[in-house]
Amino acid sequence: MNSGNFFAELRRRNVFKVAIAYIVIAWLLYEAASVLLFGVEERSSLLVALIVIVILGFVFAMYISWAFEATPEGMKRTENVPRDAILPTWSRKKFAAFIIGTALVASGLLVLDLVRSQTNAASPQLSAPTRMATP
Repeated sequence: MNSGNFFAELRRRNVFKVAIAYIVIAWLLYEAASVLLFGVEERSSLLVALIVIVILGFVFAMYISWAFEATPEGMKRTENVPRDAILPTWSRKKFAAFIIGTALVASGLLVLDLVRSQTNAASPQLSAPTRMATP
């Protein structure tokens, strides 16, 4: 198979779009989990488990995007869809709205993380009460 034909076929089957969307959503999930699990003792092991699940899911998503097409009648195997069939795609407005929404969620998580870290740094540490010596 010619590499030019291979990349053209990847583009035709929307594998690149699925990969980019999956990576962005996986990154958001990781950031959300790292913010929400702040202070949890097993945080690192939970994040490693999340990364493993995301990697396995990425392989599955790439297989699905290669083997199936989303048609108005539902999901069909790529071999059963004619090459010249007009399939629904995202408009530029929908894609821009998705990117802006993703950026807003990411910036919101960043602000939440910054506020949480400043609150923890500014809060006084509780210490054991000291007793005054009586004369």
